[in-house]
Amino acid sequence: MTLHTVGDGMRLAESGAPGPRIAIAFGTHGDERAPIDAGLELVARIERGALELAAGTLLLVHSNPLASAQDRRWSEGGVDLNRCFHASVLAREPALFEERRARAIAAALDDHAIEALVDFHCTVEPGRRFLMQHPPALDEAHRAVTRWLRADVLLADPRLWFGGVSLDELLSTRGRVGVCYETGWIRDPANTPESVLDEMTNLLAGTGLVAGDATAHDEKRRLELDAVVRCEGDGFRWEDGVGENLQELRAGTRLGAYADGTPVELESDATLIFPKKKPELVERKKPLVYLAARRG
Repeated sequence: MTLHTVGDGMRLAESGAPGPRIAIAFGTHGDERAPIDAGLELVARIERGALELAAGTLLLVHSNPLASAQDRRWSEGGVDLNRCFHASVLAREPALFEERRARAIAAALDDHAIEALVDFHCTVEPGRRFLMQHPPALDEAHRAVTRWLRADVLLADPRLWFGGVSLDELLSTRGRVGVCYETGWIRDPANTPESVLDEMTNLLAGTGLVAGDATAHDEKRRLELDAVVRCEGDGFRWEDGVGENLQELRAGTRLGAYADGTPVELESDATLIFPKKKPELVERKKPLVYLAARRG
């Protein structure tokens, strides 16, 4: 079996036997080293014959190699690649590297009839690993992929609160399987290339692309985004001990207050998703925090 170069940073392995057609992406943000180094090692193992496909097709996508070389979240003078996969961005004439890159990746996924994609990331704020998908949390097609990944929290966004702009959303909104895997905090010493590589290979074994045993991780807390709290005042100060990603809170909990003292409280039980803790991220009429409810 050989790896074929099918585009800059994109390699295709075909077993010649029937099976799923899966893509693993890494380096959508160029400073997330654990997934990048894990993905590059996976490429190297296949190249030297240390890992053989038993069935199906595997597309390996180093999404933003320019940003990775610069060790930046996106390339100098560029934009966030994970905001470039909306249909409106893909349709217009690309002006920046990331816009051209999004087109090339989208074309490769179509050209090679990829059925499922997992995009490996790290979080920029401290917190636990979690999975994101965009069909409802109990979607069986996505579960067939996410069950092989170790995170015990799965967040669904069926109403596309995040805007349908990311690589995983691209697949999901086209009727295929798209999963974002946040493997943990970018600075967590336990979030290593070795640990992420283990996850990648477990996924390949679980889906049948490579031979060997795989560990299923079926016990997950399933959440769905169902509301957003927008900033309606100037500035915001979070209550002490409140404002962690995936934090579960009861109705009536005070989140914090605006500069004029106006409080913000939860109207119902909720899990906080991507709270804006840094003052520079708090903007009027923009999301202050997303809210999720348990499903299943």
